[in-house]
Amino acid sequence: MEYHSIRQTSTETSTEFMQRFLRLAGFLKAAAGTEEEQAKNFQWGL
Repeated sequence: MEYHSIRQTSTETSTEFMQRFLRLAGFLKAAAGTEEEQAKNFQWGL
């Protein structure tokens, strides 16, 4: 996995970044739980 591809770019909002990150995490099955749970956990981490 290439970590630099996950970093937030200066041209996208945090919402776009979160959605892209969750899609990537879901695709790679890197995180357990549903997308909704992942989003909740991500928001708590902000």
